[in-house]
Amino acid sequence: MTTNNKKVVKVRKMVEADLVKINEVDNLLFGEKRVRTWPFPFSLYWNSYGPGTIFVAEVGKQLVGFLAGNIADEGHSQSILDLMHAIGRSHRHPKIGWVDMIGVLPEFQHQKVGQALVEAFQKECKDNNAPMRAIIKGDDTQL
Repeated sequence: MTTNNKKVVKVRKMVEADLVKINEVDNLLFGEKRVRTWPFPFSLYWNSYGPGTIFVAEVGKQLVGFLAGNIADEGHSQSILDLMHAIGRSHRHPKIGWVDMIGVLPEFQHQKVGQALVEAFQKECKDNNAPMRAIIKGDDTQL
């Protein structure tokens, strides 16, 4: 994918070596302006959920964003907030994909990096016959 300023965005699955850079991105986004659906740093997400289905976005050799999600059996499907989800139970889809966290470096926001990450997760969900879901707070203007 190419952003508006002709930078190529590559999306791939996360490897453990990306953990330090993802934490750096997450720490830059952790502040008063960001309404977080996961009130802890990414490192705690990693320690709790492991690799799950996490994608990173790179421009050149720089990691510029990440999306953390999981694909779980519908009967065990819960977001990281442990909320009851108001979705109808579907017998056609035994699994559901949840977007748990997403973060993009401020200087790369509004350049379709987030879109590329969501599209990669959406493809993963489709490959697993799992509809994709996310919980978004209404007052999260940054998102």
